[in-house]
Amino acid sequence: GSKDVAFPRLNSIGFWIQPLGFILVAKVAFLRSQYWHYYDKTSFFLPVLEKIKKRSVFQSLAENVGLNYNPFFLDDSYFFYNWRSRKSVKLNNYENFSFNPLKLLFAESVIFFPDSFWYLADKVSSSRRRKVYFTKCSNRALTASGWTMITPLSSQTKYTGVGAQDILLFSVVLAGVSTTISFTNLLITRRTLISPGLRNRRVLIPFVTIAILLTLRMLAIVTPVLGAAVIMILLDRHWQTAFFDFTYGGDPILFQHLFWFFGHPEV
Repeated sequence: GSKDVAFPRLNSIGFWIQPLGFILVAKVAFLRSQYWHYYDKTSFFLPVLEKIKKRSVFQSLAENVGLNYNPFFLDDSYFFYNWRSRKSVKLNNYENFSFNPLKLLFAESVIFFPDSFWYLADKVSSSRRRKVYFTKCSNRALTASGWTMITPLSSQTKYTGVGAQDILLFSVVLAGVSTTISFTNLLITRRTLISPGLRNRRVLIPFVTIAILLTLRMLAIVTPVLGAAVIMILLDRHWQTAFFDFTYGGDPILFQHLFWFFGHPEV
């Protein structure tokens, strides 16, 4: 039989790409956010004992039994792997608490801080931290930028973390690819498979046919603009570009112009 479009296989490809975008959008609702944490909760240990008191006791004991205090062996500041305190923890005398299990690796920690329970807890915490980090890369903050994907909320992982926002952006790219393939195929079909001698100004063709033709030509202009804008957001999020980051000279309003350049004609 005769072909209904210029490229039937290309028409099938464009048709079946679009459901993939819808499936990705639906995937956002099924991301398991209950396993999402901004920090590893098991690594924030409550101090069991007050280590300031214990330090003075073991210091005097070491002096009485004749142990020479050699700072090179006992002080962790001389060690090449000096563990720094957490920035988010605001406690006085932080170094004297058992907040950080790694400090128990040093001789000073073993002498002055006798309880080594958190050394065992660190093993559980480190193994769990890898799992938490993996789930963190799947979902954070969901799509906090709204349905218009407004920048800089959507262009920075600081506001919308890796996960649902990236799925939404990628689904828009898939929908744009599907639309581009489809309207290109239909425009070529209109040009190549048209009846001989059929012209708009000579033959009275249905208004719906004229509307579809104008819509396809309009989509050919505006759809690549939206696809390019979404790809620019993905580049800002993961490849350190600054198209929409005003801190480095970008323009957050640029995406709104690009988005509505597509949105108004498309509606």
